[in-house]
Amino acid sequence: MEFAARIGAAAAVASRRAERSLHRLARPAAFALAPVLLHQAKALQSVLVWLPEPQGERSGIVGDGDGPPLRLLAVGDSTATGVGAERLDETLAVQTARRLAGRRGQRVAWRIEGLEGSNAAQVLERHLPAVDDGPWDVILVLVGANDALQLVRRGAFERSVRALVAGLGEHLAPGGVIGLAGAPQIDTFEWLPQPIRSLIGGHARSLDEALQRIAAAEARAVHLPTPAILEPSMHAADGFHPSPDGYFVWSSLIAPRIDDALGASSDAHAVRHGIVPPYLLERIAAAPSAAAAVAERTLGVDRGIRAERAATSAAPSRRPGRPSLVPGEAAPDRTISDAEHATTLPGTEVRREGDGPTGDVAADQAYDGLGDAWRMLHEAFGRDSLDGAGMPLLATVHYGRSYDNAFWDGERMVFGDGDGEVFAGFTNAVDVIGHELGHGVISSTADLVYRDQPGALNESIADVLGSLVKQHALDQTADEADWLIGAGVFTDAVQGVALRSMAEPGTAFDDPVLGKDPQPAHMRDFVVTADDLGGVHINSGIPNRAFHLVATTIGGRAWEAPGLIWMDALTGGLSSTADFATFAAATVEAAIARFGDDAAETRAVRDAWAAVGVTEEEPQADAPTAEAVRVARTGGMLGRTRAAVLELEVIPGDDRDRLDTLVASGRLAELDGQALPDAPMWRVTVETRCDVTVAEPLLPDEVLALFRRLLELGDEPA
Repeated sequence: MEFAARIGAAAAVASRRAERSLHRLARPAAFALAPVLLHQAKALQSVLVWLPEPQGERSGIVGDGDGPPLRLLAVGDSTATGVGAERLDETLAVQTARRLAGRRGQRVAWRIEGLEGSNAAQVLERHLPAVDDGPWDVILVLVGANDALQLVRRGAFERSVRALVAGLGEHLAPGGVIGLAGAPQIDTFEWLPQPIRSLIGGHARSLDEALQRIAAAEARAVHLPTPAILEPSMHAADGFHPSPDGYFVWSSLIAPRIDDALGASSDAHAVRHGIVPPYLLERIAAAPSAAAAVAERTLGVDRGIRAERAATSAAPSRRPGRPSLVPGEAAPDRTISDAEHATTLPGTEVRREGDGPTGDVAADQAYDGLGDAWRMLHEAFGRDSLDGAGMPLLATVHYGRSYDNAFWDGERMVFGDGDGEVFAGFTNAVDVIGHELGHGVISSTADLVYRDQPGALNESIADVLGSLVKQHALDQTADEADWLIGAGVFTDAVQGVALRSMAEPGTAFDDPVLGKDPQPAHMRDFVVTADDLGGVHINSGIPNRAFHLVATTIGGRAWEAPGLIWMDALTGGLSSTADFATFAAATVEAAIARFGDDAAETRAVRDAWAAVGVTEEEPQADAPTAEAVRVARTGGMLGRTRAAVLELEVIPGDDRDRLDTLVASGRLAELDGQALPDAPMWRVTVETRCDVTVAEPLLPDEVLALFRRLLELGDEPA
């Protein structure tokens, strides 16, 4: 059925069905709008075009490698069959297969089963019986677009999808995954006139919430986000289906999720600390450029190393007879190896402690950087290497082909050369070296869990140590330092100065490919996300800003009083699950122990944590006591946030009463902590009374409507 005809059918149904779920249209409004909808549908029929499905054999193999291929089945509607693309190799299924092959270093056998115009019930009836050649490692389910256009009731849609998932599960290989692609974001199709856009778009959102619920309840399933395609070049000629470029972007979002789901069990105990966050690599991989293939390959290599390190990692032992600066005194013990663009570690040894320069810029920069890090730890904190017991400092350079990262793997520093388009290399930034070695210090002390707030704290302390290494090497004061992490790793083509800014989190880059730096500087902008292990590279901006405030308030050299306080807190029995508030309390206790309760250093620490919202500021005697309400919505793959802060008095009376009732009754508190994979998250804070975080699909309709009104009332960019 043509898209225009389906729009017309939707308008006719709207005149008969007044579901409140359809963007909250009441029955009288739906009847009143029916003539408008029918008129708009008739006008659209004259301009919209019908696009055929790509022709050819709907199966094939992509990628290189030995051994049996990964098997991928795409089943569903016109997005499964690839309407909008002229060739099958431009479709979502094949582009996703190609990305998985690149990430996993494995061939992928793909097959497409579907028909344009099918809704979920029709896919269940027509196409499930045709899936008889399993088992499949990945089954990609694409339904919801036609259900939205046909205004299929949410309950009926959910029953069909649950039955489809159950049936497909019988054809799933052990350890396989069913990917439920999200419903299209029709409400972003600006060419579609109102009120049709809101009617169908609102229903599509409702169906996507159902898909998220099903994925959350099914252990073998994962919800895969569908991007908002805003650029005209991303739409096909009909304005509804993605173009080949649109399918390219879509595949860049879902392939990492599928790969992670397939590797979840093998990766559960392996964590590698890379300086470049995965969300940046995913953005580069999604861009149509030469660097995209390098970023995709880097993501794939990263996954392979995590599994390898889980099986083989062991802390390096102190080498007997290591050289010393003065006999009997501590000294660094450095060894640099060259991977020669392979991914086997450690590579060929090219320089040991005391050897002269090799002439290889990367090898010599790594050697010097390791020395700078050792000297800062020894001279500032009296610490002999990362573990305090002379642990050898090992590094490998020229890792992989144009590898876009540098990382600490629990044993050594490893440096890629960068792609030359986005990343210029990593050994020229001594703070990157200090950061990664900082993870070694952390793992030998508090060993902070690498996810959520403890993981963000892990990243922040590594940033602190990295910045201190650079400042110590340059003999800078806190006021003289640039407080940037990774300055120099970007090429001149990137609109950005560094990976992160400790002084002003969220300002390090703003680039067409990389997007805008997502780091928050205050707890009111804390990003609730399932990506990046709970936002470890994102929310680290908050404690980063706290340390910067302490250092610049105290003044002088940051590795002295501020650095000592942070190191005392880290090495003083800090729990591996410490959150921001726990670490803040530990730094205050450390400052008191060193300088006294009333000392300027202790006041600086207290004030800094209050300034970033981790602790509460001490109230002034004449300060107003009016409560503030903060509403924030975090959504999308990168956890972008919209937030509003309102004084209670500015909220309209009825909504203020509704909010008071929700809080006083405990109903709001009962929702706290409920999450769904990939779902938008709401965080609502009423000062002194409640702080609740909950997934949007789990909110009752009237509560969600209240939150949206509050957000619109005081919307502020975040």
